[in-house]
Amino acid sequence: MAHYRFIVSREHQALFDHLVRSLAAMDDIEVILDRRAGADKRPRGQAERRIHARVQEELATFGWAFIRISRPGRGLPQATRSG
Repeated sequence: MAHYRFIVSREHQALFDHLVRSLAAMDDIEVILDRRAGADKRPRGQAERRIHARVQEELATFGWAFIRISRPGRGLPQATRSG
């Protein structure tokens, strides 16, 4: 089963609050407020860097990003573009 994550920029608190209320009944969608500050120095693989860059770009452009989270076997969650 696919799971989705809405990441909302800290500058868009009203949108975050609205999405939390509106999507509360949907177990497969998680709404989170972007909590990153400054540069993130964690080591990443190439695919994870691309996803991180896309999320960064969408947060800067739209104030939110929407990603599909899947867990193929073992290891870290894999995020893929949805929509």
